[in-house]
Amino acid sequence: MPIQITDATIHQINKAAQTKDEDSVTLNARQECLPKDEVLANLCQALIDLYTRHANSNGTLGQDPVEHRFPLHLKSYVEGQTKFIPFTHDVLGILKAQMQESFLSTGGYALFLRYSIDEYDMLLVVMLKLKAGAGIDAATLSLTKTLNIDLDHLHEAARINVTRWLGGQQPYLTFIKGRSSANDVSEYFRKALACTGFTDSKHHTEAVLRAADEFVNARADLDIGGKQVERIAMRQRLYDCLSVNLVEVPLITVAAAVHPNDPQNFVDHIRVKAADGGYHIDDRFKPHRPTFQRLHRVKARFGTVQVAFDVEDVREERVRYDEQLDAVVLLNPPESLKQTLKENGQPADEPA
Repeated sequence: MPIQITDATIHQINKAAQTKDEDSVTLNARQECLPKDEVLANLCQALIDLYTRHANSNGTLGQDPVEHRFPLHLKSYVEGQTKFIPFTHDVLGILKAQMQESFLSTGGYALFLRYSIDEYDMLLVVMLKLKAGAGIDAATLSLTKTLNIDLDHLHEAARINVTRWLGGQQPYLTFIKGRSSANDVSEYFRKALACTGFTDSKHHTEAVLRAADEFVNARADLDIGGKQVERIAMRQRLYDCLSVNLVEVPLITVAAAVHPNDPQNFVDHIRVKAADGGYHIDDRFKPHRPTFQRLHRVKARFGTVQVAFDVEDVREERVRYDEQLDAVVLLNPPESLKQTLKENGQPADEPA
């Protein structure tokens, strides 16, 4: 669905790499919004599509009023106390302060975009870089040097789902984070925007399990019977994967268990759903054992009755559900259990 742009502007931040002092950063701030024309619409749509594919972390905004100033400015803006351009200038100042402390950070163009899609109000902040290119002079048909926005590499970007944020729904923040903390030149950006990782292992594990089932159900190459067979096999692979990666598991490793032939297909499925307010799963997360354990073992309680058995018992038909009786049936129970049930059960009616 096309986005509806509310406000957009761009500011220039000048900084050479491997500099770190108060004079290392200079600003060239725009004083008005960008015109809402076709150029802006096309750029923003391409940028959002790219961001959706690369955003790999979920989180919340920091709440320390001294250290985390961005959420305070954002609140003032969305509540109408501050206009859009002054709000972006405030954030620009925070970015500048963080870049001055980052030796490896480089300059670029800070794009601020507020837009709506479906029922969600969104704010995207991204650092854009330029790359050298070539153009053609229409009058002389000669080649000319050009500078174009580089959309091939996107490392410093964050998006706040303002609707979820105001509604207290977590996580409402997504951002791009490098796979390694070593020499992470984008850390200054996340600090400036108070990006705090959402580390709830239960949340991530539950989301992966839901996404995996939905992914199998949506596979067009399988019929109904094939989906059931694949779902059973997938859940076993997924359980094995999470069981041996208890400290932390990369999402691509999980994807290889869900869809061994094309792991990236499952990752793309998650990223697309996240853009629609669906799954919010980090690039790496800690599996929650009690949650993924249900892939291996079934536990239930109703009244004073408790049942627990391995999923394998269902597959081997030692336990099954009888729809006509609306009952869980245990096949071939041990003699001791049968005798106990007989001793404590109601006597059978004698024949007339």
